[in-house]
Amino acid sequence: MRPVVFSASSINSYINCHLQWYFSYVGVIMGETSEPQRVGIAVHDYAERRLRRDPVIIERTPYKEFWPIFDAATVFERDILPTYRNPVLIEAEFQIEVNGIPYSGILDSVDEHDTPWGSSLILRDLKTTGSRPSAGKYRLAMTGYWLGATELGYEPHAAQLDYIVRTKTPYYWPEVMDPITDDDIGILAATLEQVANGVESGDYRPTGLGTWACRSCSFRGSCGPYIRYQEVTNANES
Repeated sequence: MRPVVFSASSINSYINCHLQWYFSYVGVIMGETSEPQRVGIAVHDYAERRLRRDPVIIERTPYKEFWPIFDAATVFERDILPTYRNPVLIEAEFQIEVNGIPYSGILDSVDEHDTPWGSSLILRDLKTTGSRPSAGKYRLAMTGYWLGATELGYEPHAAQLDYIVRTKTPYYWPEVMDPITDDDIGILAATLEQVANGVESGDYRPTGLGTWACRSCSFRGSCGPYIRYQEVTNANES
């Protein structure tokens, strides 16, 4: 097995379902890319280019699949981009160690704001979502990004999640977070150690069967346990 470097996505994948993690990071089975994932990737690409001041235009086309990208990009252009002051870090890769366990990621941005008390660095992360999220949902991931930004020499003073909520009329929903604390770092370290120990022991059980994580998994079509689970479920319902 290749050396494991964990990330926020891989931690969430293992927590959702151990077998899902195996498919993604060991078996490297190609899952289906969902429509929300395609939109999220496209909007992140759009946002990166705009923050770098690259010219980019997404035109509305007759093809329905491109409309969500256009609408989400419009929200970014109209409501989010004007809130940036001086992005000093854009789509920056980092790799750190948390209690000796490799951890990596890509920072969306760090934005520098001038205040009466001096310069303030705000760690920002862009998300697209189908409904308004609960507060604190991505605090674990933001803790890792906070440590990554600090490692790169841009220690944040605050953190903010910029949600584009993709309802019928998409809108912007910001979440300003309290600064990351030592307790947050301790939670990240404990969670990362739990996942790393599970991976090291070869625990790749299908722990997501019957949950939302299983129903939304992009590997369902090639997952034997899921296929058998559905067969049993359908037989019991008939």
